Amino acid sequence: MYDLLIKNGSIFDGTGSPAYVADVAAVGGEIVAIGKLDGQAASTVDASGLIVCPGFIDLHTHYDAEVEVSPSLSESVRHGVTTIFMGSCSLGASLGRPEDIADIFCRVEGVP
Repeated sequence: MYDLLIKNGSIFDGTGSPAYVADVAAVGGEIVAIGKLDGQAASTVDASGLIVCPGFIDLHTHYDAEVEVSPSLSESVRHGVTTIFMGSCSLGASLGRPEDIADIFCRVEGVP
């Protein structure tokens, strides 16, 4: 029994190989099988015509101030980003008082 079964998606596996159509099964948040799969799942998604791929890592963000206001960073999630790095431009301001964060951000980014 799978927790999640994604059926008939175009798989981009991150290796640079061409996409191929297959199913992906997950248990406990981990992929346990890829291929033409049969079996029961708590949740099944038909991904026909859709892309299934690993999450993306964003190595250069400007979220240091935004994470204080909108910690879900939903715009990155919508684009498939699963991991971000902050402080890319020496602006490690995610911890502090709002006034200090705003002051640092305005000085580094040249915002009046």
